[in-house]
Amino acid sequence: MDPALVVVLSEHLSQIAKEPENLPHSENISQSEAAWLMAQNDFLDLEQKFNALLYEWQAKWQQRFEIEGTASVVAEGAREIRKIKHSKEREKQARDLYSKTVHLMIDDVEKYIVSLNNRIDFLQENVRNAWYKSCSGNSWSKILPAIENSFQSYEDAFFYSKREQFFESQKDSAPIARQEFLRSIMANDNCDLILNFYFSKILRRVSKISSELCRFYSKKWTLYARGFSCRQNLLPLG
Repeated sequence: MDPALVVVLSEHLSQIAKEPENLPHSENISQSEAAWLMAQNDFLDLEQKFNALLYEWQAKWQQRFEIEGTASVVAEGAREIRKIKHSKEREKQARDLYSKTVHLMIDDVEKYIVSLNNRIDFLQENVRNAWYKSCSGNSWSKILPAIENSFQSYEDAFFYSKREQFFESQKDSAPIARQEFLRSIMANDNCDLILNFYFSKILRRVSKISSELCRFYSKKWTLYARGFSCRQNLLPLG
């Protein structure tokens, strides 16, 4: 947690400790019905919408590969690569073939994740603003906002690393991508099957990333927007 935000949170808690009689007993502090409803519905709607866009992306690339005869390009390239005796030269040729075919999909689907991330940031800001409107200016109402604010950078870093882990591993220069593609074309003559493997892999991984993003933020804001009661032994975060 950011040291500056720890100080802010400590100040709010200290102020409450000095005036415990002022803490409301008959309400949920920092509760927002509007923010709660947005968190419940809007993030899951966004997940469904982007899943539909992801399947459109898959259909677009299947059509493009069919029109361009990509399976034939991969098959011809694979035949030439199998004739090469030196392993380093095989890897180089496989990397070039991967760059001209499969890796084009990786670059394109990365735009999908960037777009989703921007939409989530926009939606988060709307939910946060609705929530802040329900939080009055006293110290107890600032506890949850201070906690939420302190974790923002960690949330961003966590999901950034999950996205980058997938895309970095699929770069044409990454050993894992080169070796996987080389093994596929060396062991399989059915290049349609190879392309379908990559379609399924990309679709599955990106769908998982988008689902985790949307569901995490839906649960996060549902939790915060519930607020907390002074009769609770723990904050809702406990």
